[in-house]
Amino acid sequence: MEQTITAACAKLLGRTWESDGTLWMSYSASGAEMTFTGTTCTVKLTGDALSGDMVHSPRYAIEVDDVRVVDATPDETGRASHNVVHTPDVRTHVVRVVKLSESADSTLGISAVDADGELRPTPEGKHRIEFVGDSITCGYGVDGRLGELYKTANEDATKAYAYRTAKLLRADYSLVSFSGYGIISGYTETGTIRSECTVPPIYGTMGDSYGAFAGQAKPVDIAWDFTKFRPDLVVVNLGTNDASYCGDDADRRAVFANAYAEFLGTIAACNPGASILCVLGTMDGRLCESVRKAVTLFRETHAGTTIDTMFFEPQDEARDGLAVDWHPSAKTHERDARVLAEKITGMPGWN
Repeated sequence: MEQTITAACAKLLGRTWESDGTLWMSYSASGAEMTFTGTTCTVKLTGDALSGDMVHSPRYAIEVDDVRVVDATPDETGRASHNVVHTPDVRTHVVRVVKLSESADSTLGISAVDADGELRPTPEGKHRIEFVGDSITCGYGVDGRLGELYKTANEDATKAYAYRTAKLLRADYSLVSFSGYGIISGYTETGTIRSECTVPPIYGTMGDSYGAFAGQAKPVDIAWDFTKFRPDLVVVNLGTNDASYCGDDADRRAVFANAYAEFLGTIAACNPGASILCVLGTMDGRLCESVRKAVTLFRETHAGTTIDTMFFEPQDEARDGLAVDWHPSAKTHERDARVLAEKITGMPGWN
């Protein structure tokens, strides 16, 4: 029997949007996780108009009992169907569908699950974490090597530090991340500000993408309902791209710190009661002191919010290698995940 996927039968992972029976995913690592009891289960997916594009087609994975059984993209028609459980007798499995590639490239929908047994949500985690970041959080190029060109086929958010941290802590998660984006400027090679590539203006949306849900609704035009995911902690990893614009310019750094503090206020307002942890440093740590300044400014007006900073050790090519476009390797991401998980477990209220 075909079933549409909603919160009634699955735990929704990250920010998702339901429309006409399809559960749409834009952000990295968004998806659905369900407990299935039966003998056969088939997952049906639909991509947007960019399906079949070798660079931008949405990459996804399907796991059964924590084992990846599908790693694919939709075909040129934008459709895909995978029979992921087929057993002679009734058994219980956990089926997880996860979008591996990021919002910017394309979107993906779960159009139905055809199962001969019960689907129900997996249990909620004890804690919830939202990660707000850039390409590092997306797992940009993690399945490629330095010198290769980026494409969705070498991006995998489940190998990046954010997803790995949530797994280590057994916490539910949501990723809000965009490659090349920053607080006041996206990545620039000319020193010219790229204010159109910034996270704060689109933080409250379903993303920003070349694609569109069902080929019609643009994620950036859909407001996110923050009551659907109330995090205990928001981890912010932004500033790497801003550093390409700010450099050593004191005035630009001051603008960055003020804008960062303002964005922290937005995060606090949208996620009442959540703690905030600001991190930076894996690829570029030039703005670490500016992040500290932003946190100081934020504390002046938000004394009741728990907030802290933590700065990663710079990536080490000789030790851990590099991924596409000088991005962190899987080894670096795993190292950062362990460090971040240890930091989080020491924060107030986390046990």
